[in-house]
Amino acid sequence: MREGDKNSIAMTVGLDGGIEGHEQAIYRGQINLLPPSAAGLSLCKHAQTMIEEAFHPHDPRTAQHVLDVDDFVERAAQVKPRFIHDTQTRTLQKSYLQELGFDPARTYIDVPRMRVVSSDGYLVSGVGHKQPPHRDTWWSAPMQQIQFWLPIFPMTRECSMEFYPHYVETGLPNSSDDFNIYRWNATGRKNAAQHRQGEDKRGIPQPRAPLDHPAAVQMVLPVGGAVMFSANQLHATSDNVTGNTRFSIDFRIVDIEHVREGIGAVNVDNSSTGTALRDFRRMTDDEAIDPNLIAKYDVGDTVEDGVLQFEPDDKVHA
Repeated sequence: MREGDKNSIAMTVGLDGGIEGHEQAIYRGQINLLPPSAAGLSLCKHAQTMIEEAFHPHDPRTAQHVLDVDDFVERAAQVKPRFIHDTQTRTLQKSYLQELGFDPARTYIDVPRMRVVSSDGYLVSGVGHKQPPHRDTWWSAPMQQIQFWLPIFPMTRECSMEFYPHYVETGLPNSSDDFNIYRWNATGRKNAAQHRQGEDKRGIPQPRAPLDHPAAVQMVLPVGGAVMFSANQLHATSDNVTGNTRFSIDFRIVDIEHVREGIGAVNVDNSSTGTALRDFRRMTDDEAIDPNLIAKYDVGDTVEDGVLQFEPDDKVHA
């Protein structure tokens, strides 16, 4: 958020998860830091157990030093979708949001995803993709989307994620005009495990040039804590130079009343097409969003062979 003249940039940070008092500020660029809680710790412990089973007998954080890349990818490619689609994962996600005070009748959620970021360039593509600076709105996310990110194991700033305060209200040239979520659903998501070396070439939205203002704020959180922010917030994966692989959870929500009313962040530079609203389900009963409401946000031409909503198979997806 900006204060004073246009050359004075500040980022507002909130220290609790109460949505009623903070949702509008989050749309404008506020970041909320959430302390560890019982439900947050339960969700992270559930993920830890799955990861440890997948990488047994190795410590998953240092397994990259003893496994070849193919073996590492196969293990990660199995545990990621297992976590995403496990019924207990969904139950714990809902418990966490209820603990924070979100209204289950108004809150629609997508599935929690597990992210894997290796150290020192061991794996930078596919299941271990290191995200460049981006907004999730470039990926066809709605402007009402609010995101949560939680570390699964203890972390430091050298394996964190980072935010760029200058770009809260300032656009920058980017490749979102080439991104359509229905094309991504048909090809990019299901093919993640095929990308193991070098640059990830799945058409991921990113800046078209280096940032003019690269100053970043890095977040360090305890296990069970979270950072909550708008899909319109420019952020990236920090370079991991810790020697340990970073595992984290992220997921997204929308307030259905805000979707109906068109309340949300201001689009400063997104040109992606389609909409990710079909990924969201109501907390109370997993009901989908009304197709007539989705149609109001479904911009762009029809994509031949596109997939409106991703249906996973036995392969990992991002």
